[in-house]
Amino acid sequence: MVKFIPIRYSDTINPPDINPKIQERAANFFRKTLEKTKLPYLSLHTDPARRWNKEKILSSDLLAQYPAILNNAYEFGQSWISKLWYDEQWSKDFSGFLVKLVDGMDRQRIRLIEVHPPFNDYCDSFETFIERYKPFEEEILKEFPEAIINIENRCNRGKKYIGGKFLLSSNIDIIKLSKLICDAGVKLKIVLDFPQLFTEHYEQESLSSKMIKEVLAPIKEIRDCISSAHIWGKGKEGVHNGDLDIYFNNDKEVKDCFLQEVWDLFNDGKERYFVPEVDSTPHIKSIVSDLRNAGFEFVEFRSKGEM
Repeated sequence: MVKFIPIRYSDTINPPDINPKIQERAANFFRKTLEKTKLPYLSLHTDPARRWNKEKILSSDLLAQYPAILNNAYEFGQSWISKLWYDEQWSKDFSGFLVKLVDGMDRQRIRLIEVHPPFNDYCDSFETFIERYKPFEEEILKEFPEAIINIENRCNRGKKYIGGKFLLSSNIDIIKLSKLICDAGVKLKIVLDFPQLFTEHYEQESLSSKMIKEVLAPIKEIRDCISSAHIWGKGKEGVHNGDLDIYFNNDKEVKDCFLQEVWDLFNDGKERYFVPEVDSTPHIKSIVSDLRNAGFEFVEFRSKGEM
C-alpha cells in the first residue's frame, strides 16, 4: 500500500475529504517573518538557489546577522543568488537564520524542513556537501527535534546561475547521495520532485512510458531514504500550473504508467509526505483524484502524542 500524508501547498484548497494538518510556507532569505496559517504544523520550504532582488537582500536587517550567507552570493546584474552550503560557517548561519525566522513560534509546529542542493563550482562532491551539512543538522534538530530535514533534487535545464550545475539532479545523483547519507549517519532524507527529475533526464516536452520507467526504476533500491514527494503539472501558462493530463499531453497510457511506477516505487507501507505543487485548486483535485484512482491512500498526519 502507498500512503501519502498531504501537505497544503500555498493557500490552495484540497478536496473536502482530505484535511492537511501541515502547511508549507516559504522560508526564503528575504523574509522577516513567516506568513500565518491556521493549520497546526508547518513545513519550511527554504531558500532555493535562485535569483532575488539584490537590493532587497542586502538591506535585510535579519540577514545582516548572518554574514556567511550575505557574503557568499553570486551577483548577476540586479539579482542575487545564494551560494547554498558554501562552507560549514554558512550552514551554521543558515540554521541560525531559520531559528530566528520562527522566533516566538512553538518549536513543535515545525515538522519538515526542505533544503536545496549546492552548485558544483564551489561544492564539488557529495562528501563535501555532507561535511558542510552536518553542523546545520546538529543545530536544527536541537531546536526542532520533531522535524524531518529533506533535500530536493533540482533540474539544471533552464537554470539562471552560470557558475556551475546543481549537485543533486539525476537519478544517479539521488542514489549516490542516499548511500552516502546512510554511511555518514546523518538523518537527512530525500524529497523527490518528479517533474524536475524527468526534465533533468529528458529535454523534450513529451515523455514516453519507457522514459518514465528508465528514470524511476533504479531509485527503488534507495526508497527508504525518500520521505516526501512533489507532484505537479505544467502547461502553456508555465510550471506548477497544470494537472497530470496536461503534463502528459492527455496521453492516458503514459499517465497511467507514471502512476504505476510511482506506486511501485513507494509500495512498502511507509507513510510519506505529499506536496501537490500546483497553484490551482482544480488541478490539485485532479491530481489527487488520479492518485486515488490508482490506489494511493491519503492518511492524516499524527504527532507522536496523537498515536
